[in-house]
Amino acid sequence: MKFSYILSALLATVTIAVPLTDPEATTEVATLIPRAVVYEDTPEYKAAIKAHSGLQADHYYWFKYEWPLKTAVGDGDKESQKELQELQKKLGFAHIGVVVGHVTETAKGKGKNAKTHRHFNAMLYHMTKKNVNPGDTEMKSAVWKASSSKKLKWGGSTTKSKAAAAKKVAKDYVAEHKVYAVDGNNCNDFAKAVIKSL
Repeated sequence: MKFSYILSALLATVTIAVPLTDPEATTEVATLIPRAVVYEDTPEYKAAIKAHSGLQADHYYWFKYEWPLKTAVGDGDKESQKELQELQKKLGFAHIGVVVGHVTETAKGKGKNAKTHRHFNAMLYHMTKKNVNPGDTEMKSAVWKASSSKKLKWGGSTTKSKAAAAKKVAKDYVAEHKVYAVDGNNCNDFAKAVIKSL
C-alpha cells in the first residue's frame, strides 16, 4: 500500500513538473533571409547614376556632355584660338556633345560570389571643325567612356529606336551644315539638333 501511494505521489509530481506542450508555441517556420545583392558598377554607370539617380535597367537615356572651360576639345578639332574664346564666352563651357545609351544589368558568379554587373552602354556624338577645306565640319562618334574632367548633365529618357537613329541625325546635320560658324553652326547647335530627335 505504501508503495502504491508513493508511486501515485511520484507520478503526480512528474505531471506537474512537465507542462503540456502548446502546439502554437512550438510551431516554428524556417525563414530564409535573402542575401544582399552585391553590385559591381562600371565608371560609366557611376557617372550616369551620379547625374540622375532614377536610372533603370534596359531603359534608354540621353545626357549633355560638357568640356569645362580651359579643357582642350581634342579629337582633331581645328577651331582657332579666337573662335574658341568667342564660343566659350558665349556658352560658358569649352565644348559639348550628346551621350545616348542604355543601362545594362548582368548577373555574374554563383552563391556567395554572385554579383550584379551594372553598366551604362552609350555613344558620344559631337561636332568638330575639321578645316581640311576652310571651315568644314565633321561629326565624331565613339563609345562613351567616363572622364573625371568632364561631367554628364541629365537630359532625359528616350527609346531604343531614337537612340539608334541618333547617329544618322548627327551625320545628316553635318551634311546640311558644312561650314563652321561661332554664331549659327557650332558644337552647341549640333547638340541641340541631336537632342531634338531624342
